[in-house]
Amino acid sequence: MIKYLSSVVFVALFLLTGCGTTPEKERTEPPEVLYREAIADLQSGRYTAATKLFQEIDQKHPFSPWALRSQLVVIYTQFKKEEYDEAAAAAERFIRLHPRHASVAYAYYMRGLADFMRISDPLRDQNRTRQAAVALREVIARFPDSDYAQEAQRMLKLCNDRMAAQEVVIGRFYLDRDEFIAAANRFRRVVEHPDFSRTPYAEEALFSLVLTSLHLGMSEDARHYAAVLGHNFPQSMFYRQTRLMVDNQGTLSKDDLLALRSSLDEKSILKGFFEGIGPGVPGLTDQVMSPQRK
Repeated sequence: MIKYLSSVVFVALFLLTGCGTTPEKERTEPPEVLYREAIADLQSGRYTAATKLFQEIDQKHPFSPWALRSQLVVIYTQFKKEEYDEAAAAAERFIRLHPRHASVAYAYYMRGLADFMRISDPLRDQNRTRQAAVALREVIARFPDSDYAQEAQRMLKLCNDRMAAQEVVIGRFYLDRDEFIAAANRFRRVVEHPDFSRTPYAEEALFSLVLTSLHLGMSEDARHYAAVLGHNFPQSMFYRQTRLMVDNQGTLSKDDLLALRSSLDEKSILKGFFEGIGPGVPGLTDQVMSPQRK
């Protein structure tokens, strides 16, 4: 019985090994045929198959005009597969190989967008957000008149919102534990940063600086931050509460503070953080879809 089982296992392993080592059939079609097949896969949403074909064209026909176009479009197919590391690497490669190409703006944009799509929530490290901000600023600086620059400006604003949000989240953590100096340092970063001060989180940061200043006995600082809050957000619930606190030299209960925070969260643009963000298609124009030989 044991010998019989051993024989069965051996045969099964042999079959599995044989299936796993069967070489894939070599594609011998010319690059233009492979390219049109890849485009058909792309248009049908078969992004894995399209990626494979575009990469095959690039590897087997590196000096053909189809290779360059494949390098460009594969950035898009990797992005659509949500393989953002690979999309960023493909974009970086295109930038390195073709720094003066007419479509290099797209590669810069997609590199920034790939970083943008990997941004985490404010409770996590924001290194990806900082990377995305750097890449997006480069798009704006290099291609200021392009549509990509306009989209990069919008995404950069969202990056700043996310980084400001993290400062507020950490500031809240310290404030809720009565660590007023540490909390004030975080809120001050939002108020004093030229980009963060334009985000919705500046409102809560100013209010929290009033609160921490009162707790620390710094009434003049509290009045200063209250005045700035009133100038920039005169109709806000935060400002109405601030006036009562400063006039009466009082503070705020934690329940009331949580209620104020929730009022900001409901308005937060982070609720729709990724809405409307998309890669566009890299020149799904006649030139890229059916390029002519040069």
